[in-house]
Amino acid sequence: MRPFTRRELAVNTVQIAAAFPGFWRRPFASRGQIRGYQLRRLQALVAHAYANVPLYAELYRGAHVSPRDLQTLEDLRWFPTVNKDDVLAAYPEAALSRGLDPRRCLVSKSSGSSGQVLEVVHQADRVAVQGLAMHRLLAQYAPYRPWHRFVYVYTSAYPASSLFGTYPMILVPTLTPIDRLVERLHLLRPHLLACYPSHLRELANALGPAGCKALGLRAISVSSEPSSQRERDQLAAQFGCGVYDEYSSEELTRIAAQCKQGSYHVFEDVVHLEVLAPDSDQVLAPGEAGEVVGTYLHNFAMPFIRYRQGDTARLEPSRCGCGRTFTQLTELRGRRLDAFVLPSGRVLTSGWLLDATYSFLLDVGAQIAAFRLIQHSVGHVEILLVPGRSWRADMATAVQARFAELVGEPLRVEVRLVDALARSAAGKHQPIISHVHP
Repeated sequence: MRPFTRRELAVNTVQIAAAFPGFWRRPFASRGQIRGYQLRRLQALVAHAYANVPLYAELYRGAHVSPRDLQTLEDLRWFPTVNKDDVLAAYPEAALSRGLDPRRCLVSKSSGSSGQVLEVVHQADRVAVQGLAMHRLLAQYAPYRPWHRFVYVYTSAYPASSLFGTYPMILVPTLTPIDRLVERLHLLRPHLLACYPSHLRELANALGPAGCKALGLRAISVSSEPSSQRERDQLAAQFGCGVYDEYSSEELTRIAAQCKQGSYHVFEDVVHLEVLAPDSDQVLAPGEAGEVVGTYLHNFAMPFIRYRQGDTARLEPSRCGCGRTFTQLTELRGRRLDAFVLPSGRVLTSGWLLDATYSFLLDVGAQIAAFRLIQHSVGHVEILLVPGRSWRADMATAVQARFAELVGEPLRVEVRLVDALARSAAGKHQPIISHVHP
């Protein structure tokens, strides 16, 4: 993604300042106010897409719906969903708004578990909401002042390194070797850190307990890879600050994040989420598990309306003690491919597998720097381990036995030691890979 021009940065900074008070209060607003805001944004977005984006104009005419049919949030169910394949097939001409000037756009790339690279286009002077969402994310974990340094480990740089000298944001590329990452953190002394869970594990292993706390971090946000609450609690104890999970994507930007109580709150002024029955367009009632379908409320350059994320979760009314009224996202299970199917037909979700992994890390006491679980067939699972500094030969047998015990049914489990685990082209670590589809 290219950097902002000075004009684009100025326009977005002014928009951030103007919208900040309302954006800060909205997570605590009444449900009527939140739903009213979403409906107004959706009506404007759908009308724009119908008139200016061929992908949606064709879909809506084929389904015999038009912007006039969107009178309530519940009416959105009559509008067709889209997935990544649909957008890829339409891109660029039919997926982008007519008359868009490419010189005034920002382009990011989404790959995800599918391996299909999708370019996501934003109008460069209309992305203030992304800055607001990032500020909300970090400020709910720790005081976030204009002079605080924020380091993010990511594939590419944000379009701004600061807001005219305030809120400095420093990139460390995802493929940076761990020893170099440690050097950078010691040099930069960030107040806040965002990274993948695998980077945080590697940092904890490289630094040790005293070194983790010596960084002086005030909060850590993790995203893009699955992690369990048990793991985040353990890492929080090591680093001496809260470690919180964020749910986001390139297409929908920031979708939800944990509050200090551990609840995932949907950023309902950024996205509108629905949960649908898998492989259908049936909208499920609150509390029912299904596929996450989202609409990003602020991208008129390349709209994502009722976009199928491929993840599964539940949406429930907020009952969180933090006081936020934004809907809660529960049982977020990651993409449906991140699950194992056992010979009995039982499905082990990614969350279960991560908890099982941390059971053998903690209960068995195995010294492991990194891991990957691979299901090659219904009856065969391979566990790849990068040994830690205090690894002992008998730990492999203990890990194998503990995993088989947790599964509780006949399964061939192999443990293989490796020097390193290859990352994806985007620098992500895949801790769970299944070649068996539910």
